[in-house]
Amino acid sequence: MTDETVATGGVPGAATALRLGVLHLGRPESGVRRYGRILTDELARRADVHLTQTDAGLLEGRRGGLGSHGRLFAAAGVDALLLQWNKRGWGKGPRAAYRFEDLRRAYRGPLVVTLHDVFDREGVKERWLDADTWGLRLVARTADRLIVHSEVEVDRLAGIAQASRIRVVPHFVEQRDLPLSPEAARAQLGVGDRRVVTLLGFIYGRKGHGDLVEAVPQLPPDVLVVLAGGAVAGREGLLRRVQRRIGELGIADRVRITGYLSEEEMETWIAASHLAILPFRDLSASGSLSTWIASGKPALTSDLPGFHEYDRRVPGALRFLDELDPAAIAAGIRDALDGGLFDPDPRVVELRGHLTVPRTVDRYLDVLREAAVAR
Repeated sequence: MTDETVATGGVPGAATALRLGVLHLGRPESGVRRYGRILTDELARRADVHLTQTDAGLLEGRRGGLGSHGRLFAAAGVDALLLQWNKRGWGKGPRAAYRFEDLRRAYRGPLVVTLHDVFDREGVKERWLDADTWGLRLVARTADRLIVHSEVEVDRLAGIAQASRIRVVPHFVEQRDLPLSPEAARAQLGVGDRRVVTLLGFIYGRKGHGDLVEAVPQLPPDVLVVLAGGAVAGREGLLRRVQRRIGELGIADRVRITGYLSEEEMETWIAASHLAILPFRDLSASGSLSTWIASGKPALTSDLPGFHEYDRRVPGALRFLDELDPAAIAAGIRDALDGGLFDPDPRVVELRGHLTVPRTVDRYLDVLREAAVAR
């Protein structure tokens, strides 16, 4: 969709139809942008939703520029506007606030914003002086409803956003039918009879790539650790450090860094994996966890409250690391691999059923209709 293109779906004029505006923006490869697209595709299938969409594309180098999109939504008379908010898409520092204000001046109707990458902000600097936090405060003050993916994120927004405006909608899990069997995928990738443990997604600090690499020397020699993804554009420093450390430890034959993967390539590595590992040091929502749940693969995660929220839906669906030091990570992987894994794991499949895209959109529509009539 090009800049300022309008797409409609549903049944315009239906008595109960929700006239919904959706704004897309950001890099084409962005997970947040993809998240919004998947939601919108499902919304377009609903007979009781009439969609008006625009795509602002990349905002790099532009201070404002969203007023024209706001005017389009205002002219369409939408009942509510939905957008996704994250620093990478809207921009760092005051630019995000300028852009949001530009949109909000032109469109003053009901607004629902999904917040992504909601992490703790500690101390006076992070909570009050940081420009990104001020952008978030601006959004929280002017949006009618805020959507987050976990109860943990509600707690993190204390003192920044009114709890009465926040609604929790868990991250959806896509329907994913892997094109290859595990055996066929391993044969195609040439990994032989090695046991494949995979950390999926972009390589950046909170996801534990460095911690996992340090654990590799303590794993059995038949275990292949796969870092399935590449670095975020402009943030290649961690990737270089991980590569250097792999050389220092002499484990180049036991770790595979794939780089950026196409959808087909990603699904092949997912199918080939015996165990998903997510040794995150912090967690907002995890698109990679959703991908693993969609595939039904057994998963080993760090002991974070956000992961436990998933596990409470289906107890035993996730396995947890005791600590994030190399010895504990290695022990957790060994225990999982040696304890007998099901592929697919029936508890993960059950969890998937609670988090489908249609169920998630039902939850979104509840919040959107609430915002539309709240004024």
